[in-house]
Amino acid sequence: MALSYLTDINLNKNELQNVVIQKLGANPSSPAEGQIYYNSSDDTIYLNTSADPANPVWDSLGGDITGIDITAGTGLSGTVSTTSGQHTQTIDLADTAVTAGSYGSATSIPTFTVDDQGRLTAAGTAAISTDLTIAADTGSDDVVSVGTDTLTFAGTANEIDTTVSNNQIQIGLVANPTVSGNLIVSGNLTVSGTTTTVNTETINLADNIITLNSNEAGTPSENAGIEVERGTATNVVFRWNEGTDIWELTKDGTNYYEVQTVGESTFAASIGDGSATSYAVTHNLGTQDVIVQLYDASSLDTVYADVVRTSTSVVTIDFASAPSTNDIRVLVTKIG
Repeated sequence: MALSYLTDINLNKNELQNVVIQKLGANPSSPAEGQIYYNSSDDTIYLNTSADPANPVWDSLGGDITGIDITAGTGLSGTVSTTSGQHTQTIDLADTAVTAGSYGSATSIPTFTVDDQGRLTAAGTAAISTDLTIAADTGSDDVVSVGTDTLTFAGTANEIDTTVSNNQIQIGLVANPTVSGNLIVSGNLTVSGTTTTVNTETINLADNIITLNSNEAGTPSENAGIEVERGTATNVVFRWNEGTDIWELTKDGTNYYEVQTVGESTFAASIGDGSATSYAVTHNLGTQDVIVQLYDASSLDTVYADVVRTSTSVVTIDFASAPSTNDIRVLVTKIG
């Protein structure tokens, strides 16, 4: 016999242990909303979801899934298999028009089309242009097949050198280049070596001054000049002697002779005052090896008088009678 409660029982969130649901062989009459019972006839628990005791709605709380709707989305396909107490749903990627396989090769690249769902809807290949046309300033154009041919950058013998290193091709002059054709230098040409050899028959220089010993910056000490190559004969030289500060030349390569200049080896003056018969003429040629000539400035005739080489810079001229004013021209020439 069961106790009858006319009010709710509050378990205050405690467990209701070892409970057995009311067993009935059929639905109870006038049930309250939310009332449950165990139907011993079909072994199922039922729940009344109706608020109207006269029209109860009993929902089963157990049993098998008897129906389910699953829709495969874009790019998916699926099958449903339902039996008593079991349900199986299979979802697969839907096939596209793309043929399974590998795409691309050494001579082609793969191409793909992707839809909004990220599927490949088309796949193919595009051929790679493997022919490279090369051209130069001279010669005919040529074709290099990429992947099979080797493109070689070849230099000109004794002129251009090429080197491959670290994926770079370096092109430059060889250490000792030889230019077989004509060479035109538009800018300045600077030669930093110690020897410049010109094997040519004709040299044309626009410059009217040739500077020798151009690297001399201090006290001069080196002779400078021009030497003529004479084959089996002894070379001859025309040079500036830095020790004596004179121009000199040699015809045998050993003995050098001073080259006298008019300004440094001759002297001219006019003498005569109408009263004196002796005149000291200062020529400053630095030697007594001089030739003294006299002539009459009026008649231009040669005049003879007594001449004494008084010193290396003075000659003394004596006349029997005094010449008129500036009537005698004195010419002094240095010898040696």
